[in-house]
Amino acid sequence: MILLDHCRPGGLHCPRITATLDGIGGALTGQPEDFVVDEVPAYAPSGVGDHIFVKIKKRGLTTPDMVRKMARAAHCSERDIGVAGRKDKHAVTTQWISMPVMPHPPDDDRIEILEAHPHGHKLRRGHLQGNRFTVRIDGIVENAHERLSPLLDCLSQGVPNYYGPQRFGYGDDGVQRALASLKSRGRRGAQTFAASVVQSALFNLWLGHRIRDDLFHSVVPGDILKKRESGGLFTSDDPLTDQARMDAGELVATGPMYGPKMRNPTARAHERETDICALSALHEDDWARMGRHGKGSRRVSRVFPEGLDTRIDGRSLWLSFSLPAGAYATVLIDELTH
Repeated sequence: MILLDHCRPGGLHCPRITATLDGIGGALTGQPEDFVVDEVPAYAPSGVGDHIFVKIKKRGLTTPDMVRKMARAAHCSERDIGVAGRKDKHAVTTQWISMPVMPHPPDDDRIEILEAHPHGHKLRRGHLQGNRFTVRIDGIVENAHERLSPLLDCLSQGVPNYYGPQRFGYGDDGVQRALASLKSRGRRGAQTFAASVVQSALFNLWLGHRIRDDLFHSVVPGDILKKRESGGLFTSDDPLTDQARMDAGELVATGPMYGPKMRNPTARAHERETDICALSALHEDDWARMGRHGKGSRRVSRVFPEGLDTRIDGRSLWLSFSLPAGAYATVLIDELTH
């Protein structure tokens, strides 16, 4: 199982697509004000209904911590508060939550209530279009302006949709601890999270091998492809035709989120996904435990940043861009900085 513990961006089995280019160097500052995330909602509150959609600005807090404080201040249950997605702790972020009652400002200056509007239903996980990021990368190399253009040209063709390190949650030995959690038969929520950690590591391993084998922009026979416009999935039985559509930006390959309900590819693509199962060194009982709490799905292999905007200020780079829901800004930053 040592293999899976490296399956996060920058790790041994997560190669970069920009590896042949010179990175700009530098790193995130770690200051919340230099990592700003604004949630882009899937829809606006209707103005009518029994739930209250609340726009929150938080600083230096995880989303669960914020929800806990909002529930306590409004005297309601945390379970009755809905969120579309989790936002980084070490950042200044805005996001929407839903509450069964009108919000009350908590006694914490790290949380600010920006808006509140009635709506007809509770906000559910995944009910967001994406996120807009504004970040500062400090300590870039002196000729970063020369290196930046080819890097951005490369990334405009799609960024690897790796799960970022924050997805693993347990630290450097995250996958091992997730497996231990699955075997412990603990709380359902903890086991569901543990299963998702293992699934995420396996996806990163699959994607890393795809990039290593120079197949990131290629259709493999039997691939399950996703139509970018409609979101429809289909199995590729005509790779030459599908490759032309992928080159035109219409299609993207999907990778495995292993589980009993996952749609399987065919032909060579199926062989590659089976090879990843063997590489993982998971035992039969590990797969069974994971399957009980992670039903499986498909995840796109690359995402396309929108609205990329850069500004160099001395040895700092200010970078703004939007990513769809479920994609990680830290992956794009890693591709730039090396």
